Amino acid sequence: MITSHLSQVIQLHPFAAQWPAVAGMWQGLTGAQAEAPSPKELTREIPQPLRVLVLEDNVQLAGMLKRFFTRKGHQPAVAHLGGEALRLLEGQQFNLALVDIDLPDTTGFEVVTQALAQGKLQGTKIIFCSGDPSAERVAMAGQFPRSVFLPKPYEIPDLSALIRQLFQA
Repeated sequence: MITSHLSQVIQLHPFAAQWPAVAGMWQGLTGAQAEAPSPKELTREIPQPLRVLVLEDNVQLAGMLKRFFTRKGHQPAVAHLGGEALRLLEGQQFNLALVDIDLPDTTGFEVVTQALAQGKLQGTKIIFCSGDPSAERVAMAGQFPRSVFLPKPYEIPDLSALIRQLFQA
């Protein structure tokens, strides 16, 4: 079931055409003919110290992501609600935003739309995440500048590889 959804992500998201290495990674995960990255590629460091906005309502996942980014030398800021994320964006700029689509008070799409309308997130790379990788959601994620879609659940090596590709492109 997840494999079929990942295949849809590969086929529908413009990101797959822009960054073939990541498309190959996802194809490798789904059993398509493209090769998955080597374990060495998956464990390479993310290229630069990043300021990361983590918008995730799952407290355990948000904590895990905060620890991951901190251990890698990055500067994460965590919000569990859309309103919290917008307040964080008032005084800070981020290189990367990891945005859960389904939030208790709004959607990740609405938060990013509002932030962009206010001149925030300019130049920020955005990874939208959801446990519902429907074609509609993947297409919506592709409407935003510098954005990609990552289906949940995901593994940290996959997230790391995706981030490296975003910043090396």
